Amino acid sequence: MFIRKLYILLIALMTAIVASAQDLPKIVKHGNAYQLMVGGKPFLMRAGELGNSNASTADYYNRIVVPNLLKQNINTALVPVYWDLMEPTEGKYDFSLVDNVIKTSAQNGLKVVFLWFGAWKNSMSCYAPAWVKKDVKRFQRAESKDGVRQEILSPFSSETLKADRAAFCKLLEHIKAVDNNQTVIMIQVENEIAMLPSARDYSKAANVAYNSTVPTRLTEYLEKHKDQLSDTLKKYWTGDIIGNWETLFGGSIYGEEIFTAWSYAVYVQELAKAGKKIYNIPMYVNCALNRPGRKPGEYPSGGPLPHLLDVWKAGAPLIDMLSPDIYFGDFKKWTSAYYRADNPFFIPEHQYDATAGAKALYAFGEYHALGFSPFSAETKQAQFMPPVLGETFNGDAQKGTLTELPAAYNLIAVCEDYINRFNGTVSMRGVLLDSINQRDTLIIGGYKIIAKHDYTLGWSPNAKLPNWNTEGAIIINTNPDEFLLIGTGTVLNFNSLKKNTNVGILEIQELSTADGKTVLRYLNGDESHQGRHVRIPDGEWGIQKFKLYEY
Repeated sequence: MFIRKLYILLIALMTAIVASAQDLPKIVKHGNAYQLMVGGKPFLMRAGELGNSNASTADYYNRIVVPNLLKQNINTALVPVYWDLMEPTEGKYDFSLVDNVIKTSAQNGLKVVFLWFGAWKNSMSCYAPAWVKKDVKRFQRAESKDGVRQEILSPFSSETLKADRAAFCKLLEHIKAVDNNQTVIMIQVENEIAMLPSARDYSKAANVAYNSTVPTRLTEYLEKHKDQLSDTLKKYWTGDIIGNWETLFGGSIYGEEIFTAWSYAVYVQELAKAGKKIYNIPMYVNCALNRPGRKPGEYPSGGPLPHLLDVWKAGAPLIDMLSPDIYFGDFKKWTSAYYRADNPFFIPEHQYDATAGAKALYAFGEYHALGFSPFSAETKQAQFMPPVLGETFNGDAQKGTLTELPAAYNLIAVCEDYINRFNGTVSMRGVLLDSINQRDTLIIGGYKIIAKHDYTLGWSPNAKLPNWNTEGAIIINTNPDEFLLIGTGTVLNFNSLKKNTNVGILEIQELSTADGKTVLRYLNGDESHQGRHVRIPDGEWGIQKFKLYEY
């Protein structure tokens, strides 16, 4: 009898262990894209990243941060963990800030992505503890070409890696021990790693590595993936397998940047390898993008930039995704560069401006994103609370109000079942429209759909302005001949893919932005221009369900 009871207890324990492992947050392949699974269910991160210092006291996080995030329909907070505050004395840890974030977030229904501000934050080592900063002999600094030490820890310092890894592992051990509700769903490893003000580190250890044989792990990867490599890698890699960095990649700063990317990637791989053995939740690395016309070192060199993604993939395979922080330039250009079959798509930082809402819709619809996250979201005051039944949102981008993101996040929240269902399929697409990109043509559900900016109609109040508002939408083919339009400022026209055949609109239902189901009105008259189009005007954030037919 005793043996039988012991056997049953062991089976129950093993089952609990397996179930616990299965229920950990994870990223899974879903169709042609990926999904973040939390508690065994798909989870869309309607996220907001905190300003750098705004999790440095419990009071500020509880009193200022959380209430402001909740007002904006945010469900995930990206929160820094500061190495200097967590380990003020070597080997002695203070997890009070971490505990407070987990507890307060859980109480308010927020998930958390912790950002490890360890050896580097935006290239610099400003969050390293004082005992690391002061001991330059033990924790070597990166050096410029003329031998000047930088306020940047060298990735070639074994002691830096040892100390950083130890602290990172202690953080994961603690999260595993205290986070019983899976509040923490992901970890960012370091922050915007890159080298300044030169393309590479010129310290003694770095020079030794640069003159050593390039690891075969990299050259074999490049050889295997040579057809998909970026133009930069194709240009500066000689195609040879054996040799030092200068031999294989030339002596220019662009070859040096490849060396830097590899150096950071293998460093991060060591943190991820050790951390995942303790608590295997998703981990990613974010990237400060390069401005056009700048050279490596003039922009942060060696991060997971579009032209270096394959170096990072080879060097840090345990990192689940490489993600762009977008503050400038062509949004579509940057997003398309990171939307790869081997890279789950997530935007951990975006400038919080009047375009953020439209871009969030586009990211979830076109790139089937795991999440979208404007920076310093807690410092923005939402102009309204979540909607009541039938309420229409009104944004005024020209006056700089920031109602757009909460409006977009509300639509994503009420439509998340559809977004999750059609994730990774050709039945869901996104559009992003502005003065330059006034229209887009999509093939969805057997129809040619022409999506146009609302101002192209001419009668919108702001149509004569030189700079048009940024508009965005998600289009989903939910059933044969049936679609959802979720967004703002978008007009849809329809053509048949068959010759001598026209497309008509059978019906348009305006759905409630409170539940995504209740029919508020049937828009078959003036709102559709007597059946000519489906339209959500500029300044309104809505959901419309419509049916098409051919004649």
